[in-house]
Amino acid sequence: MTSTRSLFTATLVLLAGCGGPAGPGQRRSLTLAPTAFTLVVGETVQLAGSVRDGGGNPVPGATLNWTTSAPSVARVDGNGLVTGSAVGSAMISAASGTDTATAAITVHGVPCLNQPGPTVTLSGPQDSAIYSTGAAAGTKFDASTAQFLTPADVATRVGGNAGVCYHGGQVVGQGPPSTTWSIMHDRYGMVVRDAPFFQIEGVTFFDYGDGMSIDDQRDAGWTIRNVHVKYSRDDCVENDFLNSGTIDSSFFDGCYDGMSSLEYTRVLDGSANLVVIRNSLWRLQAMDQAYSGPLPNHEAFWKWSADAPRLALYGNVFRADAGSEDGNGAGMFMAPPPGKLADCANNVMVWLGPGAFPEALPMTFDGKSCFTLMTGATGLDYWNNAVAQWKAAHPSALADIAPPIVSLFSPGVTGSAALTGSVSLTATAVDDDSVALVVFRMSGDSIGTVAAAAPPTKYTLTWDSHGEPNGTYALTATARDAAGHGTTSAGVTVSVSN
Repeated sequence: MTSTRSLFTATLVLLAGCGGPAGPGQRRSLTLAPTAFTLVVGETVQLAGSVRDGGGNPVPGATLNWTTSAPSVARVDGNGLVTGSAVGSAMISAASGTDTATAAITVHGVPCLNQPGPTVTLSGPQDSAIYSTGAAAGTKFDASTAQFLTPADVATRVGGNAGVCYHGGQVVGQGPPSTTWSIMHDRYGMVVRDAPFFQIEGVTFFDYGDGMSIDDQRDAGWTIRNVHVKYSRDDCVENDFLNSGTIDSSFFDGCYDGMSSLEYTRVLDGSANLVVIRNSLWRLQAMDQAYSGPLPNHEAFWKWSADAPRLALYGNVFRADAGSEDGNGAGMFMAPPPGKLADCANNVMVWLGPGAFPEALPMTFDGKSCFTLMTGATGLDYWNNAVAQWKAAHPSALADIAPPIVSLFSPGVTGSAALTGSVSLTATAVDDDSVALVVFRMSGDSIGTVAAAAPPTKYTLTWDSHGEPNGTYALTATARDAAGHGTTSAGVTVSVSN
């Protein structure tokens, strides 16, 4: 899926200085955040300036004056809102009295296939992983026609220098829904290492633990654009080194966790960094295997630590059918994490779970509409329409080469294997495109077909067990997609007793 727009990326590094006393025995300090960032032409980033006295307290009435050295490249308004304008470089300066801070901005061209640098072409079906963590600066991985279908735990591992980008293609996993969380946790569609200003564009990731892991301290200023992550069994996006980055025009369709910025090792404090999420869709998915708790369940949109970046949210749609299993105490947040919202406008939360939304949503931010909460049929219609619009804007020219994944959920993961009278049989089936139908069989003989999932990924057949003589049988489910590919689940031994 390739963007039809001409895009540009800007990287932002802030260098703060100070001078001039605030009063007897005190010095003022001026700081800016974020310290690194990316933009495209026409997009914006809000710089936040803070003037404090020697005791760390905000200075009342302090004002900032903003200037740019090259308004044709990056312009800034009187509130510190920076807009990328063209390829080049510029210095953004903020001043308050004798205190100053400077932002060095570099703007270079995207889509990344148009940027200078060597090209590595990946094409057609790929049955083995790609490990390329020593790429030269500016390397472009053109994977527009590549379709990875590999048993490797890490399908693509890329990086090595600044400005590396990966464009297009599909990365398709094959783990049945009943695969344990601990196994899926260590499977990655892509791992990025040692690659400042890395760009991921137009890629589809299906059925991995993490869709993408930005997995190095040097991976600052990353960009995820026009990406589709489907059925991600842990984090759709992992940013556990707490770097700044941008997510734009992407679809995260079925995340156990939405995005993680919860460090698993010693990392630099990222609380002055910023993650901007724009024009993207996020849906949480209850998984048949989970970290903890009764099955199925999911966690939250944000897995966030105290040292994680701030968030700026613009024009996104979020959908949840249930609350987080482990909740705020485990760093899981259904609403933006407290104290982390830097800016917010025009987002929608679609809540299809029971009762009220489980956390307090910020309805406004700095006088702007931040979140609108929608529920019931109205909310579902809004979500379905947003999904249809995203898919229409991001068509894929690649053929469907992978079969669905399928497991029996009940009986199987849960439920009784003793069948008496009328019973409900449930299979979990998912496809990188779409599941057309699921056929249930008893020892090879069809007992019924289900063509619609309710809720998502769950196909349930109501069956009268009187139709089979008492005895022991092997229950299976076969899922087929629209391309005709089929997969049969592992069998579950059941007994009919009437």
